[in-house]
Amino acid sequence: MSTRVRKAMVPDATALLNLVQAHAAFERGVAPLSLDDLETILSADNPPTHLLVAEAHTALVGYAAVTLDFSLWQGCPYGHLDCLFVVARARGRGIGRQLFNAAVRLVQAEDVDRLEWQTPVWNSDAIRFYLRIGAIGVTKERFAIPIR
Repeated sequence: MSTRVRKAMVPDATALLNLVQAHAAFERGVAPLSLDDLETILSADNPPTHLLVAEAHTALVGYAAVTLDFSLWQGCPYGHLDCLFVVARARGRGIGRQLFNAAVRLVQAEDVDRLEWQTPVWNSDAIRFYLRIGAIGVTKERFAIPIR
């Protein structure tokens, strides 16, 4: 299967939303993102997140979302890999690696010092994948508080 990783575009919105919802379900959550919200992000001149998609035979089989943030401790910006997801039928073919490498190239162009991300502690396949590519695990407890 030949796979191409590229920047997501507005015509990808419906298929990309399906991937986002499948990712949320896989992580035992829900993504309240709407199609309108996603189309707004994809058409923005300065989007709040950079969205990459993996396309195989004209179908989207994975995506990555990357944001830029700032670390006070380091005194510089860094990249945050908010999402990386490949549909089950396309796993094990190097597509996750392609998306990850594209995310790395994206943040390198922004002159950041590192890329950070997280994965659920129960997702042993993702943890093995990240360790295989040379990532270093950092143990922390993640918290969230609803604002709306």
